[in-house]
Amino acid sequence: MKVLVTGGNFLNQGAYLMLVAAGVGIRKHLGAQPVIPVRFGTQRQKAWIGYDTLLAEERVGFFPRLGRAVGGSWRDRLPFVTASEIDAVFDITGFAFGDQWADAPLMRRARNYEMWARRGIPIYMLPQAFGPFELTAEPAKLAVRSSRIVYARDMDSYGHLRNLVGESERAKISTSPDFTIGVEGALNAVPRHDAGFGVIVPNWNIMKRAATADHSSGYLEWLVQASRAMQQHGIRVVGLCHEGRHDREILDRVRTHVPDMEVIDGLNGQELKGVLGAASVVVSGRYHALVSALSQGVPSILHGWSHKYRWLAEDFDCTEFLADPYSPGEIVGELIARAVDSESPRGRIVIATDALKARNLAMWSEIASDLGWSRQANMVAGGIRG
Repeated sequence: MKVLVTGGNFLNQGAYLMLVAAGVGIRKHLGAQPVIPVRFGTQRQKAWIGYDTLLAEERVGFFPRLGRAVGGSWRDRLPFVTASEIDAVFDITGFAFGDQWADAPLMRRARNYEMWARRGIPIYMLPQAFGPFELTAEPAKLAVRSSRIVYARDMDSYGHLRNLVGESERAKISTSPDFTIGVEGALNAVPRHDAGFGVIVPNWNIMKRAATADHSSGYLEWLVQASRAMQQHGIRVVGLCHEGRHDREILDRVRTHVPDMEVIDGLNGQELKGVLGAASVVVSGRYHALVSALSQGVPSILHGWSHKYRWLAEDFDCTEFLADPYSPGEIVGELIARAVDSESPRGRIVIATDALKARNLAMWSEIASDLGWSRQANMVAGGIRG
């Protein structure tokens, strides 16, 4: 069985983690082989996380003709999968159908799903933050209509999806938590500090969205104060670049005020998760950095700039750590102290994580049941390299 995974990439580390998580789930719970389109990543990158390559796409002009043309003994010698071999499609970035991506070619993507559905290929949209759809309703409706099950990651997203479609389509909309929770982090890049370390993960989108110059400087001050508070508690400060040069520029600005801060850059999603899981405390405005930390029991301060952060804090039972990224002050030191000095938050987060993992398993079981496939755990040998 071959499952095409759409929406992931190897550049954004949150998207990378979703690729890894989807691949693990497809192999472990469905006994199938994950596949990614040829235009994403190198062959080495795909092989590293256990993906095959789909060559036959509509963009190349032979969308499913090549699969029918190549057969017999020749087929087994070719290092790619053709469209005719795909048994299911999993979308892992349904958030891209929301208004913030209104300028993207969403209708082309939605029509691809419609094309798969017409050929009898089931489509599943894995848990994401969906909506709003004021500007993108037409392609979003078509994507949902073409899918068998659509999983919203939170109740706001669930509401946006239900308001998007008619009554007959609402039964296919369900909820499930972020599906990267169970991905294991790689330990090769974890810094060694005897007294422990805290992690700062900036998000340049927070600075970009700042309503005023005071808000922008307030965000930088928040990160500086958090770094100094960590040092006051006797732990080293590590600045972790999760996404690209803009985040790195923020870390470099913080380091001018906190010269002892170590900066780590250039890691993939699993390596980032390994670092975050070894930390004593995390301050982050990057969603998947927070998932990576919280899912390993690390108390984390959530710099929320959309509803998905509020729901993430609810999921991990740590709403007291949700903070306004533009308003530093006494709250910074208080939150760092609460995270570092008390075992209570960590215990609650661990309990919540176990419950979320159980819900993830229920999602995979539901998909397996809907597909009617036998659940041949670990059918594909080798697994994921850390």
